Amino acid sequence: MNYIVLMEFLPGNPQIWVARLNAEDPIYEFETLEECEAKAAELQSQDPSGRLYKAAPLDATMTY
Repeated sequence: MNYIVLMEFLPGNPQIWVARLNAEDPIYEFETLEECEAKAAELQSQDPSGRLYKAAPLDATMTY
């Protein structure tokens, strides 16, 4: 199973999670949950907006 980093679409609103905010943003996909969680924590610590990040199982039926 692969994992993907998701972020809040709007900072402070945990109802909508996205893999990227615009087409130029990279999508972070990992083979292990640990790698994905580490990248999510890194991105969250560098985001001045206060947006939350999380690791989630990659779902082949979803559009990212």
